[in-house]
Amino acid sequence: MSRVDYYSIANEVREIIISDPTLEGVQVTVEDDAPLDSGPWVSVVLVNRSTPMGQPLANGTRTRFNVRFSLWCWQFSLESTGVASKLRDDLVGKVEVALMANRTLNDKVASSWLEGGDMMSERVQNDNISGYIAGGEVILIADIMASTI
Repeated sequence: MSRVDYYSIANEVREIIISDPTLEGVQVTVEDDAPLDSGPWVSVVLVNRSTPMGQPLANGTRTRFNVRFSLWCWQFSLESTGVASKLRDDLVGKVEVALMANRTLNDKVASSWLEGGDMMSERVQNDNISGYIAGGEVILIADIMASTI
């Protein structure tokens, strides 16, 4: 790999999620806005990248990056915050299991791991909709090697 194709890796994360049978019907976007309906939704966003300690001595021809993706898992309920939160927790768990089952993201990265994430919920009320939304973040770190060779 002569350069890191970050967007391609983010799209591979999307493909892993949408191909998992337990996540059928979940909409997944990459670096994009929310879908128009209120079904389950996962947003894949590249947050940052860093170079870990212990870079290989390779005459400046290789560099390792740890790339941090934030996957926000959203659920909506007309009933209550509690219902939306339970749906969110189920969605977060299924996304985590799908990612844990494919640590190389179909050979796009050397390895990957999860590092927790934030949770939130709130009531939504505007002219078009009234209900409850809950979101859970899944932080995915991917270890990637870029090379000039």
